[in-house]
Amino acid sequence: MTELHCHHATATPTAALRHEHEVILRAVGLLERLAPQVAAGAPGVRPTLGRLVEFFQTFADRCHHAKEEQHLFPALERRGIPRDGGPVGVMLAEHEEGRRLLAAMTGDDAAAAGEAARAYAALLRGHIDKENSVLFPMAEHVLADEEQQALLRAFEAIEDAVAGPGVHERLLAELAALEREVSDGAGRVLDVRAMAPRDRHPRIFETFDALKSGEAFVLVNDHDPRPLYYQFAAERAGAFTWRYLEQGPEVWRVEIGRA
Repeated sequence: MTELHCHHATATPTAALRHEHEVILRAVGLLERLAPQVAAGAPGVRPTLGRLVEFFQTFADRCHHAKEEQHLFPALERRGIPRDGGPVGVMLAEHEEGRRLLAAMTGDDAAAAGEAARAYAALLRGHIDKENSVLFPMAEHVLADEEQQALLRAFEAIEDAVAGPGVHERLLAELAALEREVSDGAGRVLDVRAMAPRDRHPRIFETFDALKSGEAFVLVNDHDPRPLYYQFAAERAGAFTWRYLEQGPEVWRVEIGRA
């Protein structure tokens, strides 16, 4: 399973932040699945949403965004990357918009909460893509090795102050529990990691063919099932949906649905 810990052994601060992005995207995938149910006022979904909001507030905002706002962004400004009119300012504005949307998810209006959930998931996906593809390469180019090591030490201090003993483990367990609950609520989980390779694709297609329109299952695999996607595209064109929930390095989870 992907480590949830904000802190882990990495060579650079941007590598640490990219790793955290992978974990955040797991939670984003859950939020995307919950948003329509929240908007429709489905019974029992609001407590699950509340647990996801707590995860985002603690892991994504108070830990991950704090590292960027308190340490990475100021380091980039010192190196001539401007806040106003530049990528740092855009990231800060999106952090604030994310906080507004998190608060809106806890409101009483189901439709508004569902729309806030949908908007927050879309915001985070775009935000993470911009950081990974634009801002972080800038940081890797302009920051000297000693500056990067200092940032890693500062990141550790953020974690000690924000997370503290046992909080990482609790969040890891909570995210894993949410993934199981949301998957079980929308369909079955098919874990093929223990199957012989020759048996995997037939079992997957058998599971898919048993679905009704609108139903889905979550495939759990030990490698990227991209060849399976191409097989679906050739043999079930237009009849299936495909969405990654987790992309390695050890576990891949894909939601496969019948259109």
